[in-house]
Amino acid sequence: MLKVKKIILCLSLYFLRGTPCYLCGSLCNKKNNYTERHGEDTESRGVIFHLFFTSIFLIGLTSSSYAQQKVNWNGYLQYRFSDNYLNQTNFSVRRAKFWVDGSLPINDGNWGYKLQANFLQNSKYLFELQDVLVNYKINNFSGSTTMLEVTAGQFVPDFSLQRKQPDYSIPLDERADVVNALVPGAETMARDIGVELKLDDNKTGSVSFGFFNGNGANTVSNQRNFLYVNRGTLFLLNNSESKLELGYNLSYRDAHDLQFSKIFGSNYSFTGNDFRFGFEGKLNLGDFELQSEYIEAHLGNQKAYGYYALADYLIASKNLLALSIEQYNDLIPSTIDNPWYVIGYSYLLKGNDIKFSLDNKFQFASNKTNALTTIQIQYFFN
Repeated sequence: MLKVKKIILCLSLYFLRGTPCYLCGSLCNKKNNYTERHGEDTESRGVIFHLFFTSIFLIGLTSSSYAQQKVNWNGYLQYRFSDNYLNQTNFSVRRAKFWVDGSLPINDGNWGYKLQANFLQNSKYLFELQDVLVNYKINNFSGSTTMLEVTAGQFVPDFSLQRKQPDYSIPLDERADVVNALVPGAETMARDIGVELKLDDNKTGSVSFGFFNGNGANTVSNQRNFLYVNRGTLFLLNNSESKLELGYNLSYRDAHDLQFSKIFGSNYSFTGNDFRFGFEGKLNLGDFELQSEYIEAHLGNQKAYGYYALADYLIASKNLLALSIEQYNDLIPSTIDNPWYVIGYSYLLKGNDIKFSLDNKFQFASNKTNALTTIQIQYFFN
C-alpha cells in the first residue's frame, strides 16, 4: 500500500512540473486538440489544479481507512457505424467512459464521490477528465420524504431534462441538437466547476440552485464569468401506472470573451449578458414515454433557440421504438435550421447493459434532403 502511495505521489509531482503526461495527455498539455474542438483555451493552472486534486484523491483511495469502504468501478463502450450518404462513412468509438464512485470514510455515511473520464477518439485517443465531485446527501430531510444533496467539484449543472439523463439510457443514440448546443458549458462537455444545492422529493418534484465559475470544464480563468443556474420540477400526476412532470430551467452569467462555437461558429468571442431559459415536460404511461423541451438563449440582443419532442414505446421488454422531431436555430448563417425527423429502434439484449440500436435522421431542405444513419453497440463492462 505504501508503495502505491509513493508511485501516485511521484506521478503527481511529475505532472506538476509541467511534463506532458501520456496517461491523461489532453489534460497535461497546455495547448492541444481540446482548443480546436471546443474553441476554448485550457489554461495550465486548471491543469495543475485537476491533476493535484486527482492525485491527492487517489492517495486517499489507497489509505487503510478507505479499504473498509466500497468502491464501485464502472464503464461502458459505445461503438458506432455512421453514414450521411454524402462524404462521411466510418466506424468510431463514440464513447468509452470509465468512472469510480462510492462513499467517503466518514462515520455518518452521507458523503460520496465520483471520478469520471471519457475516451476521445478525435483527440489522438486520449482520456479527458469529466467529473470530479464530492457530494453530501441527507435522506428524509427534516423528517419529510425530501432528499437534500450538496455537490461540489466539476460536474454537469442541473439544466435541461435530457442533459441530466445519462446518454446510455436515452432512447436515441444522441441527445437533441438544441440540448447539446444551448446548455451552459456546452463547449466543454456541458460541465463546469462549482457547487450546487438540490432538494428532491420523488412524490412532488425538485428544485436546485447552482453557482459555477462559468468558464467550463478543466479550465481556470481570471475572468469573472460566474454562472448561476436554477431548475425546478413538479409532478402533476404521480402513481405506479402514470406520471406527468413539468419543469423549468434558468441560467445567467455576465460573460467576458467566451466562445460559443455551437451558437456563433468558430473564431467569435462573446462579451455581454448571457441569459438562458427552458421549459420541459415528461409523461409516462406504462411502457410509453413522451418528453419535450424548449430552450432559448439570449446573448446580448441576439437569440438562439430550439425544441425537441421525443416519444418511445417498449415492446415485450426487449424492443424499443422511438420517434423524434427536433429543431435548433443558431446564429451561424451557413447552417440549415430546418427540423430533423428521427426514427430509432433498439434491441435491449440485457437492458441498457447490452444494447443494439439503429437510428435514421432526415432533414428536408429547399433543394435537398439530408440524412444520417447510425448503427451502435453499447456494452457495459461491469
